[in-house]
Amino acid sequence: MNVNIPRNQLNEIVVRIVALLVVIATLVTLAFNWIFLAVILAIDFALRSFTRVTSPLAYIAKNTARHLKLKPKPIFAPPKKFAAALGFVFSILIALFLYLNLLIPAYLTGLILVLCATLESAFNICLGCYVYNWIVVPLNRMRKV
Repeated sequence: MNVNIPRNQLNEIVVRIVALLVVIATLVTLAFNWIFLAVILAIDFALRSFTRVTSPLAYIAKNTARHLKLKPKPIFAPPKKFAAALGFVFSILIALFLYLNLLIPAYLTGLILVLCATLESAFNICLGCYVYNWIVVPLNRMRKV
């Protein structure tokens, strides 16, 4: 099922599968204190938020959705890209805290990332999108005035 989605939109199904993969990767990162996996997550978030390149997790999610024959659901991309940018920051913080052996801050930061990704994956609740609508949209309106 190859459905073209416009550039300013994403497939909600793929986004939710990516969120599930983020939950799994973050839990593995925290369970084994694997700095390299936190860095890989940060790179994946950076690819999704700052470029048009398909990230490894998005590639896996797209193929999973295609093989399961899940019908695409187009959604507006900018809030999701902003949420991915927040995920990038959280992943960098996790890697930094693990590198500095600050385990409690690493686990707390990871817990927040897992919570956000779980809400997205399981319930289609994007906390980063709410932040986008509360902060970025009003700031853009103020700039245009």
